[in-house]
Amino acid sequence: LYTSYYCTVFAKSLLFIGFCVMAMSCANVMAPTGGDKDTQAPVLRSRSVPDSTRNFKGGNIVYEFDEFVQLKDVANQLVITPLVKAQPTVSVHRRKVTVTIHDSLLLPNTTYQVQIGSMIQDIHEGNPVQNFHQTFSTGAYFDSLRIKGHVIQAENGLPDTSVWIVLYPEQSPDSAFYLEKPMYASKVRGGEFNLQSLPARKFRLYALQDQNNNLRYDIPGERIAFLDAPILPDDSNQALTLFTFTEESAAALDTVGGKRKLRKEGMSSSSPADKKRPEKFGYVVNVDTMNKSKRTFDVNDSLQIHFERPLKATDITAIRLYQGDVLDASTAIILDSSHTTLVLKPEWNEDASYTLKLMKNFAADSNGLNAMSGEFTFHTKRKSDYGLLTLQTTPNPSDWFELFRDNKLVARKPAKDSLIVFTMLLPGNYQLQRLSDENGNGKWDAGNLKKKIQPEHTSRFHDVISIKANWENKIRMDVINEEKGKKGKR
Repeated sequence: LYTSYYCTVFAKSLLFIGFCVMAMSCANVMAPTGGDKDTQAPVLRSRSVPDSTRNFKGGNIVYEFDEFVQLKDVANQLVITPLVKAQPTVSVHRRKVTVTIHDSLLLPNTTYQVQIGSMIQDIHEGNPVQNFHQTFSTGAYFDSLRIKGHVIQAENGLPDTSVWIVLYPEQSPDSAFYLEKPMYASKVRGGEFNLQSLPARKFRLYALQDQNNNLRYDIPGERIAFLDAPILPDDSNQALTLFTFTEESAAALDTVGGKRKLRKEGMSSSSPADKKRPEKFGYVVNVDTMNKSKRTFDVNDSLQIHFERPLKATDITAIRLYQGDVLDASTAIILDSSHTTLVLKPEWNEDASYTLKLMKNFAADSNGLNAMSGEFTFHTKRKSDYGLLTLQTTPNPSDWFELFRDNKLVARKPAKDSLIVFTMLLPGNYQLQRLSDENGNGKWDAGNLKKKIQPEHTSRFHDVISIKANWENKIRMDVINEEKGKKGKR
């Protein structure tokens, strides 16, 4: 009896185990999860040439990391200073990166620094090795002097974060900055620079925006800065300030910021036979017409008509601005340098209704297409919609105070009196800067490298000025924080 009972239990157990095995075999097979994303950069395990090696004669420098690595953007990320005549050879194999520097590229008794930027990355997630460098000397000692400082955009007083600091030997001709690569080059970080391991010799120092990545000043529009005289590196913490600017040129003046008055021109309806003629010629006016009684237009603005293509012909008699029912015949109408924007500058009245009427044939493009006629009614803001700012300062006829909102210049006043008043300011946050108008022409002037003329520079105040509607702010200039710099020399 007992034997029969245990046999029955054993048989049921076998059936249960078999059922479980079948169920497991029918279940979906799931791939194991990958875990958290790798955010760690490769770690250097060894290097064939120790850092701070003396009497280096060239050859291979092998860096070994703790994981497989890859190379990215070697041409721009690998920087060796002093600059060598040809880029070293760089290769990667599994965990090793080899940099080959031929002895023919190296100067005797010179300290070199190798910076890799973000050139070395792990092979899966692309995490770059950061702040990695190698220092070696081809002689028995290391150069230990430096030049440090910060770079400010002369026109607006903001840090310049997009330039290189470049050094040329003192005996280099002026043309070297235009035609030759420098001896030393270092990218500005956060508006500051610190060139280290320099020898005890004088250099010509420049800042260069370098839009085409060749470390030469050969493109109009690149921002630059320069020192008035050669500089000798030292071992102090004393810093200098450079003010960058874009040189003015005849070509730039012809195409940038130019404005001309319009005259009535004949309308042309012809177009080249081999070109497909567009069907429409659209434009946009910078007014809010959704609610004609709502005060939306800023009286500090000009009225602008933006076209989708350059204008070929205009008829200003077909452009009419009315205040209520009265025609404003004194409105000046000008065309911007791109020939795509008509600008109207009337003497606005506050809290007033205006209507812009664009009559038939008021503008046409080069294909002879006429812009459609239109009518735009809008309302200007009233005086209580604006705030007021009063500055208390020491009079200085060569100083100007300038107000910026979102880094856009909105107002400027000379410091002729002890009280300077800015009126009709829209509510918002503003920044203030001081312009040193050294030549007294009432505007900021760029420098000139060939004539050795430094730009007029500005200093930006750190404190944000909050303007409220129908409210006056009063500020004493001797108690707010101003970012100051010294120009040219230490």
